Amino acid sequence: MKETKEGASGLKFLRWPWNVVIYIALVLVLRIFAVPIILLLMGMQKKNNPHGVEEGYCLTRTRRRLIWCLWAAILLVFAAGMGVMFYVGLGQDRTYWETKDYVVLAVSGGGAVFMAVLAVCLGYMGIRDAFFPEKGTLAQSIRNQLPFPDGAPPVDQLFAMVDNDLKENGSWFGEVGIGKEWVLGDEANRLDRIRGIFTVDKIHQRSTQTGTRTSRTLELVLIDNRWQKSVTDFKDPQDLRAAAEFIALRVPDAVRGVNDQYADFLKKNDIERENFEREFQQKQNLRASEQALRGNGSKEPQEMILEAEDGSVTSRVTAALVEEHLRRCLSGEERYFVLTPTRRIETGNQAFRAMYCYAQRESPGSEKVMLAVEPVSDGDGRTLFRMLVADRWEARSILEGWLGRQAPDTADWQLGMGLGNGRNPQQDFRQRPQARLSLVLKSGAAENHTTFTREDVQVAADGLADGTYQLVDLTLPQGYLWIRATAGDRSDGRCTVEATRPDGGMLRFYSAKMSPGEAASWLKGYPGEAYQPGGRGWKDCTKQMTKRDRK
Repeated sequence: MKETKEGASGLKFLRWPWNVVIYIALVLVLRIFAVPIILLLMGMQKKNNPHGVEEGYCLTRTRRRLIWCLWAAILLVFAAGMGVMFYVGLGQDRTYWETKDYVVLAVSGGGAVFMAVLAVCLGYMGIRDAFFPEKGTLAQSIRNQLPFPDGAPPVDQLFAMVDNDLKENGSWFGEVGIGKEWVLGDEANRLDRIRGIFTVDKIHQRSTQTGTRTSRTLELVLIDNRWQKSVTDFKDPQDLRAAAEFIALRVPDAVRGVNDQYADFLKKNDIERENFEREFQQKQNLRASEQALRGNGSKEPQEMILEAEDGSVTSRVTAALVEEHLRRCLSGEERYFVLTPTRRIETGNQAFRAMYCYAQRESPGSEKVMLAVEPVSDGDGRTLFRMLVADRWEARSILEGWLGRQAPDTADWQLGMGLGNGRNPQQDFRQRPQARLSLVLKSGAAENHTTFTREDVQVAADGLADGTYQLVDLTLPQGYLWIRATAGDRSDGRCTVEATRPDGGMLRFYSAKMSPGEAASWLKGYPGEAYQPGGRGWKDCTKQMTKRDRK
C-alpha cells in the first residue's frame, strides 16, 4: 500500500537511546523471555514513528540493526548447546559407535562453530550500524554513489541528503521510500544511477515429515551504473510491484525484469556494458532535450552557445547535442567544441566565461577528455585556464552541470595559459614548460638542469650572493611559476629579480631591485610559496611582458 509524505506525529515513543536502555534492562531481568516484549515495543514504536520521520529516515534505519544483537544472542545460546553436545560426545567411549554417531558429533561441532561465527558477525554489524552509523552499510552505500566518495561529507550530511529528499518528495511503499533523487531501502540508491529494475516473486515448497511447507520470496533488485546490485525484502507483493512501477516512472530507460533475469543482466561483459551505457545516455539526453524544447517553446532566452571546430555556432544547446559533439570528439570526427554561457557563470570568488572540450587519444581504447574553463579576466595579463583530464563519464557529468550553469570545482585542476584570440588551451596543456634550473656563470658559461632538488636551488642562490653566478633562472615543476635573478653591474650593484604570481584567472609578472643577499633569499623562499612578489618595492610589468610575447 502506498503511503505519501507523512507529517511528523506528535508522539515521540521511546526515542533513542532510551529505547536501547529499556531493551537492555528487559534482557537483564527476563533473559530470553524479554524477546517477545522487546519485539512488541519495537512494533509500537514503528506505529507511532513510521519510517523514522522524527529522527531521520536513514538514522532510524541504521539503528534498527540493533535487533541483530538479539538474534546474535539467540544464536550464541544454540552454539553453546551444540558445543556442550560436542564436548560430551568427545568424552564418550566410541568403541561401539556407528556412522550416525560420528555424523552427530561432526554436525554438533561444525554447527557450534558456524553459529558462533554467525552470531559474532551479526552482533558486530548490529552494534556498528547502531552506534557508529558512519561505518555502516547504509552510509557506505550513499558515499559510494557520490562523484568523489573519498571526499564525501560527514555522515550527518550524507543522511540529510536522503532525508530531505524523502521529506519533500517521498512516497512510501512498505519499507521503501522513493524521492526525487534517492531510493531508500535496505541500502540507498540514486535514481539517476539506476540502470536495472527487477522484481523477485518466488514461491518455495519443501516437504517435511509433517507435510509441505511453503515460503515466498519478495525482493526488489536495483542495479546501478557501477553494475552493483542492492536487494530489499518486501512483505506485500502489491507494495513490491508498486515500488518497481514508481521507480520505472522516474527512470523510464532502465531495464525491467523479473526473478532471475537480473543475473543475466549482470553477466554483460565490459563492451556490452559500455554499449548499454551509451544507449542509455542517448535516450536520457534525447528525452531531456525534448522536454526542454516543449518547456521553452522558443520563448525563453537560451543560456548557452555551442561553437564547433568548423566555426558553426548554435544557441539551441541541449544535453543531446553536447553528447553528440562529445561522441564525435572521442571518435576522431572533430577535435574540440566550446560552450559559452550568455552570462558568465560565477562560483565563490571566481567567474568563468567558457568551457573548452577536447579529446585525447594516445592509443586505441585510452580515450580521455580534456576540459578547460576560461576565467573572466579584467586586466591585460595572461589568462590562466583551469584544466582537467578525465574519463568520458566524469567529463559528461561536468558538462551536464555546466549546461545547468553549475561551475565545476577546479581546486584540483591544473593551470594552463592562453594568449589573445587564438588561444588553444589544449596545445598549451601539452606544451607546458618543464621544471628547469638555468645558471649562467660569471665567465659566461651556462648550465641547464631539468632535474634538481631544493638543495640545488639553495646552492644556486648562495652562488648568486657570493658572485659565482651572473644569472639564476628557475621554473617550478607545477608550471608557469617562474623567478629569475640577474646580478647587477658596476653602475648598479643591485640584482634584478623577476617573478610571476597567479592572481585569480591571471598570471601577473613583477620585477624589483634588491641586494644580492635579498635576491638569494627570494630564490630560496619562492619554491615553498613563502615569498610572493607584488608587495612593496615590486613593479607590475604584466603589460610589457604580454606585449613582448605577442610580438
